[in-house]
Amino acid sequence: MKLEFIGKFYDNHSLTIINRNIITRLSEKFDVYITSLDKYDPQYKVDTDNIKKIKELEAKDLGDTNPEIQIRHTYPPLWNWPISDKTKVVYIQPWEYPKVPFEWQYKFETFADALIVPSNYVKQIFLDGGLNPSKTFVVPNGYNPKFFNKDKTNIKPMFGVNPDKFNFLFVGNSQWRKGLDILINVWHKCFKKYDKCSLIIKDNPNIYGKNNILNEVIKMEYKTESAEVIYIDDNLSDTDMANLYKLSNVLVHPYRAEGFAMHVQEAMACGCLPVVPSGGPTADFVPENIGLNIPISQQNVNISDPGVFAMKPGDSMTRMSTHTFINEPSGQHLEQVLKYIYHHHNKQDLYKKLDDVSMKNTWDSVVDMYEGVINDVKERKGTQRAR
Repeated sequence: MKLEFIGKFYDNHSLTIINRNIITRLSEKFDVYITSLDKYDPQYKVDTDNIKKIKELEAKDLGDTNPEIQIRHTYPPLWNWPISDKTKVVYIQPWEYPKVPFEWQYKFETFADALIVPSNYVKQIFLDGGLNPSKTFVVPNGYNPKFFNKDKTNIKPMFGVNPDKFNFLFVGNSQWRKGLDILINVWHKCFKKYDKCSLIIKDNPNIYGKNNILNEVIKMEYKTESAEVIYIDDNLSDTDMANLYKLSNVLVHPYRAEGFAMHVQEAMACGCLPVVPSGGPTADFVPENIGLNIPISQQNVNISDPGVFAMKPGDSMTRMSTHTFINEPSGQHLEQVLKYIYHHHNKQDLYKKLDDVSMKNTWDSVVDMYEGVINDVKERKGTQRAR
């Protein structure tokens, strides 16, 4: 079966990481061609074998034939008809907020034969907006156990992280929906310089910009006498990210809105305890019995506020409606959870529960699920698109 995949493949955005892991494995199952929307840049420390494979696929020429399936994983989504009416279009589309843009709902019905989303939380958001359930599939994001595992025999020092301290880690960026501001506000209340713990902030400024995070960290650490904060804005390879996870004890992600949160899954695979909000997409792979979930409350937000959506005026998101709501994690409860973990981390039951969690979403198993959806769409009579 000829399959075309449209998207980005070369940077360190989560969407791009997903594309690389999917397409290199799908190419072992189908006759795959890719249309890349970006170019190779060595500043992004991508695994050499992956880059070699992507370049090989990019060099292939479809010629005069049309793919039977075209997969689109871009942001924002691509709204255009395929060259052939016989080509079926599969969208992979994450979304984070509790309401999907009306424009998206209409256009997915118009252009998509199938929509793949990464979590049951996101699926319900699309269904609540009126999308046809028969064309909506849940396929989680994966992790690579070659890198993300609990083998700590070869941990290396990096960025001044002290392995003898109890280390809390945040991985993400400065977008308001990620909740880093909540964590920063809680941190200086929780821990002071005499506490043997650190907060490590792994930012991704090449994608979204620093947004004054470093200034906030300096102000917090040196003016409030809070416990150590280590700020990292380097591009890291999978090997280095795994090393950072293994130097850490807890992954804290007090998000207001997420579609999946891959780094939570990766950190768990490396032995980090997850601290995440109740409900949301992480409920698919963070069991409640770990007991480190943060209660949430619904709060209305103005989506035209660029601080909320971090988008330019005129983007389709700004035409969604005037307001929507987010799930605000409780800062007070987060403070209690962090203190509890720090003062009880020697208790075996905390990490024993994590050891019992089945980390089943390897990229190999996830791509098997993609294969199932692709074959399902191929076997359906005609297209599912509305004209």
